[in-house]
Amino acid sequence: MPISGSTCQIEVDGRALPQDIAGLLTEAYVDDSQRLPDMFALRFRDTGRTVVAKSGAKIGAKVRISVQTVDARSPVLLMVGEVTAVEAEFDSGGSFTVIRGYDPAHRLFHGRRTVAYTQVTASDVVRTVVQRAGLTVGKITKTTTVHDQVSQSGQTDWDFLEGLAREEGMDLWAREGKVHFDRPEAASSAPAAGGPGARVPLALRLGQDLVRARVALSSAQQVKDVEVRGWDVQTKKGLTATKPAKTDSIDLPDMDAQKLAKVFGNATYVSTDVPFGVQAEVDRAATSLAEEVAGSFASVEGLVRGNPALCANCAITLAGLGSPFDGKYTVSSTRHRFDSTGYLTTFSVAGRNDRTMLGLASSGPAAVDGSGRRGPVVGVVSDVNDPDKIGRVRVSMPWLDADYVSPWARTVHAGAGKERGWLVLPEVGDEVLVDFERGDPRRPYVLGGLYNGLDAPPSKGGPVVDGGKGEVNRRSMVSRLGHRVDLLDQKGQSDGVTVQTADDKLVLTLDAATTKITLHSDGTVQIEGTQGIVVDAANANLDLKGGKVNITGQQGVALTSDSGQVSVKGTNVSVQANAQLALSGLTSKLEGSTMAEVKGGATCAISAAIVRIN
Repeated sequence: MPISGSTCQIEVDGRALPQDIAGLLTEAYVDDSQRLPDMFALRFRDTGRTVVAKSGAKIGAKVRISVQTVDARSPVLLMVGEVTAVEAEFDSGGSFTVIRGYDPAHRLFHGRRTVAYTQVTASDVVRTVVQRAGLTVGKITKTTTVHDQVSQSGQTDWDFLEGLAREEGMDLWAREGKVHFDRPEAASSAPAAGGPGARVPLALRLGQDLVRARVALSSAQQVKDVEVRGWDVQTKKGLTATKPAKTDSIDLPDMDAQKLAKVFGNATYVSTDVPFGVQAEVDRAATSLAEEVAGSFASVEGLVRGNPALCANCAITLAGLGSPFDGKYTVSSTRHRFDSTGYLTTFSVAGRNDRTMLGLASSGPAAVDGSGRRGPVVGVVSDVNDPDKIGRVRVSMPWLDADYVSPWARTVHAGAGKERGWLVLPEVGDEVLVDFERGDPRRPYVLGGLYNGLDAPPSKGGPVVDGGKGEVNRRSMVSRLGHRVDLLDQKGQSDGVTVQTADDKLVLTLDAATTKITLHSDGTVQIEGTQGIVVDAANANLDLKGGKVNITGQQGVALTSDSGQVSVKGTNVSVQANAQLALSGLTSKLEGSTMAEVKGGATCAISAAIVRIN
């Protein structure tokens, strides 16, 4: 379609549009963006409803759109895409067919998936996801931090990769079917502005190349620097990185983000939204956030006569606007439009703020407290002396702020109720998991304690996990001083329950493997019962052993055997009664191996029907 000396050239599956169909084109535009795949729309007058059939532009067809300008030797490619929608419009103006499509990278928006990528860098993940989608890998800037795991949790591939890009200080964009993961073009790389009358494609002068422009500089939300905080599980310490709020996307000789921030007090922007756990991650996030915040201090919307050199992520120079607006900018998005008025190009500069409808719609609501925090966080217990005596604690959060301490937080206990429950309060210095009622930081709850690189699980009592079977062998309850209860589940080996003091001087063992109970004390074992004590060995033996065994009864002592023999043995055996001693039996025998003596203090009487002496 010839418009003001420029021609929009369209190919479908490698074939140029038939002349009769090309003549029906009333409007065409191509959009590109730093944040989204390129897209196109073609609008045809279609009274006979023949455009789709004759053009071959069915869904899935490959479309190539170029522009032939009067000063170019050959057509300049605007985009390569594939048809994703075909529409029909009917109104008083007639019948129209609209064909829409995207760069092949639109496939990264199809479906949501959950995948764990282990022992990888961010650039490794990008390459894997792009290739899995059947797309071509473009420029992928290599990252160096190896992550134990990167999780894609119920996200589209594009949203997942775009989030990675932001954390790494990169941009994710697609062009001509290639997906790129790279740092954005610096505005300082833009060409110098030519003088009046000089034509430089990416140096735009008002009244010459630049038909219309709206430029704004704003101090809103500008800060001196940004601070990103995290938590290192291995060292049990907070992580902090601070970067000056500067941007590479805007280069103005008379103004920058920090000059604007200084006007209203040089505030600091603190981010704790992402639970970073490594210093390198915090450093990169701070750099990326500094760019994102500072990059919003200037915005531009412009209209130029058709310029195919303009594209998202290119650096341009604006001239003729006057101070402080003249300078260099990195383009965020463009639209190349062909219609009856001619070939025009619009562009915008918006930093890393996605101002497209999709970007605004997908940004999502903030948390109730405005922090963006939607899940549990970690903290360190700082105080357990609850004035109300209901088991509350206060928690510091070094990842949030070095000095912040929470309000009194209720603690969760199994079976908690009036005068009951498993009461296990955390100690001062313990790392704990904290959540907030309805996201409100004024209502914290401590859900439980956490192990970390400094505070490891109790090691005494054997291995927790069977490395071969992957089964849990031991569950333990250990106090601050080291007193413990162990539940042992290694069948046939360590199988049972042990209760012991920290110094191992008192140990109770319930051995399920041998069905044996052992009570050990380095001191004294005392058993008391006001209503009585029964020790029953059923038909087995009952053994009492000791250096000296004393049996004392306040009202008497009875030794009884229902059917067996009662035997009393010793080096010397003494039987003494303070009153009367009676020895009786069906038959009675008193015998000394060498001598036997029967003696009475005053009288000795021996009587029987027959008495035999020797």
